[in-house]
Amino acid sequence: MKCGEIASRPPIVITPDETLDKAVELLATHDVGILVVVDRNNPNKPVGVLSERDVVRALAWRAPLTVTVREVATTTGLIYVYTDDPVELAAGKMVKHGIRHVLVLNKSGDLYGVISQRDIVALYATHKTPTPAHPSL
Repeated sequence: MKCGEIASRPPIVITPDETLDKAVELLATHDVGILVVVDRNNPNKPVGVLSERDVVRALAWRAPLTVTVREVATTTGLIYVYTDDPVELAAGKMVKHGIRHVLVLNKSGDLYGVISQRDIVALYATHKTPTPAHPSL
């Protein structure tokens, strides 16, 4: 199966100049664990991600809710896959980098969606039959 087939769409996005308060509202309203930070002038261009972990770190550092997303988001070393990559590649990147979400880009490098651990578990639960390690079980 390809990454584009299981990517959550549309991705929930925010711009770098929005506040942490707005980001928290979006995370809660959409029941997601990550927001894709996009260029204000080009909402198809991801420039970062803001995860629940980023929010928790910011609050632990006593950042006010008025701080901008730019100040707390991850903006370097973005991890992504392309729509036609196999889902196993996305899962492998999540494990390798210790992350819960991976961006999905189209061939042009534009934002297409997001794959979460939840998406991969759902795929496994509905499409794969586990083989017991011991046939007698």
